[in-house]
Amino acid sequence: MARLLKSETVDHSFEERLADRLARRGEDSFDEAERNGLMLAAKVRTFALCIVLVWVAVDTQSRGISFLYDVSQVAVFALLGILQFFFAKYSAHARVLNYAFVAVDCALLALISSIQNPFTEHDLPPAILLNGSQFTYFYLFLMQAAFSFRPSLVLWCGLCIVAARTGMLVWFVNQPNAFTNLDLNERTIEDLLLARSDPNFIFLGFWVQEILVCLLVTAGLAALVRRSRWLVESRIRSERSRTNLARYFSPNVVDRLANSEDNLGEAREQEVAVMFVDIIGFTTMCENDTPGEVVSFLRSYHDRLGMAVFENGGTLDKYLGDGLMATFGTPEPGRQDTRNALQCAFDMLDSLDGWNRERKAARLPQVRIGIGIHFGPVVSGDIGNQRRLEYSVIGDTVNVASRLEGAHSRTGGPGLSYHSQPNFRPYATKAGFAKFNE
Repeated sequence: MARLLKSETVDHSFEERLADRLARRGEDSFDEAERNGLMLAAKVRTFALCIVLVWVAVDTQSRGISFLYDVSQVAVFALLGILQFFFAKYSAHARVLNYAFVAVDCALLALISSIQNPFTEHDLPPAILLNGSQFTYFYLFLMQAAFSFRPSLVLWCGLCIVAARTGMLVWFVNQPNAFTNLDLNERTIEDLLLARSDPNFIFLGFWVQEILVCLLVTAGLAALVRRSRWLVESRIRSERSRTNLARYFSPNVVDRLANSEDNLGEAREQEVAVMFVDIIGFTTMCENDTPGEVVSFLRSYHDRLGMAVFENGGTLDKYLGDGLMATFGTPEPGRQDTRNALQCAFDMLDSLDGWNRERKAARLPQVRIGIGIHFGPVVSGDIGNQRRLEYSVIGDTVNVASRLEGAHSRTGGPGLSYHSQPNFRPYATKAGFAKFNE
């Protein structure tokens, strides 16, 4: 009992480590996506600020050094955008710096908007400065944060904007002669309209509206970024599933299996055609080759045989050194399974004939293979443990196919042998075996 509990604890610990490893890989992928997104955002920000710079140059009434002061304010933010681009591209601490850059951007814009141009002759009252159009520029920072895959960065940017705007309000409210609607003795419509005519009057309702809209936009963008992140995660999981399936199944069934809700690894009994292939005299043929040459030879050999399996709708069960095991009728049986298995064997022999002609011209040894095929009931499903699972088939059908192939490898006889159960489909016998007998 104690041993069983220990085994369950180990398996559970392994599952946790595996989940953590996959999570870290996902985070690494999103870090790279965030880096690329922030680099793009910095470019868009710089381009947008260039447009703003042109507008300021056209719209401002300032001249001389006062004009240069107005233009330099926009230029500073453009330079900060360029700096953010290079930090996002080259710095290993870009994530932490992103939050710092957002805070600096918001604080600097609030500071610039709160201080009058020292080189102008006009002294604007607090209400005009507070209610100026500079607040809309805060949304450029929110747009930039939305380019990342970090909802927390978007939320942080929204909070920084709220804090910056609130700081501006506190600053202007405490200026000499400034007053708000809370300072009115009577808060009637007439008193409010009269106060609005005073340039020192600050209406707090505008600040409330700005903060409310900012928070709503921030929440919406954060939700949008989170949904985009979730969609990317789903896409990654789907592509990982398709990649795993493509290792075993023919491409024409990968999409169907990836979109299926059935549990592929659940054990079940079914009838399939099982094929074993092996090189005859492999050890003797490669005994003088280097390890690199052997690996290169096997890769070329497996590519040819694996392609034949997939082209005939087969499932590549596993590579067995210089051989392979394939099944036809997994994960779902079909009426053409036996025909496909035989056709795959003929395609393998044809492919090796062409390859052997190339090898003969290069004065390399000829490749001879033995193929064993058997059709019958098997048990299919995931085999292994939590550390390593493998979709495979087991049963007497597999053993017979392996022994048929092994008989050829030992005798060096003909390249193909078959065997069928009594209930082997007649049309497969006529179509497939007739061709073999020719």
